[in-house]
Amino acid sequence: MHKLIMLLGATLLWAAVPALADNAERFNGYTVHYNAFNANMLDARVAQTYRLRRGCNDGVLTVALRRDDGSAVAANVQVSAVTLVGQHNTIAMQEVRDGRSIYYVGGFAIPAAAEPLKFVVRLRVGGAAEEQRFEFSRQMFRC
Repeated sequence: MHKLIMLLGATLLWAAVPALADNAERFNGYTVHYNAFNANMLDARVAQTYRLRRGCNDGVLTVALRRDDGSAVAANVQVSAVTLVGQHNTIAMQEVRDGRSIYYVGGFAIPAAAEPLKFVVRLRVGGAAEEQRFEFSRQMFRC
């Protein structure tokens, strides 16, 4: 299992490299790192382990929350993808833990038309009363 998680981490890092600088939001002593990419980039074993579809019509979203000291933080993470016509689709996020690392991963369908998707991310750290929210957009293509 540890090797699969390492493979997932390597795959997600590789997919994130082109836009690392743009893939973070900061708030209240935390940094949220995120990415969305086409699922056909996933290794078959990783996709199977986390029950992610890896077809050309599927995407993957990753979210990780870190304190300013670099330590991982667990959170309640809720995400929806919004199309240009305003259709909201909830992305079921699952928590992945490996040692001190915590990631949230979810799969979603890429719309038929090559259109940008707006991702609305809401998260609540621990027992915090205040919810943090941010949005980002990605142009998603079917392959």
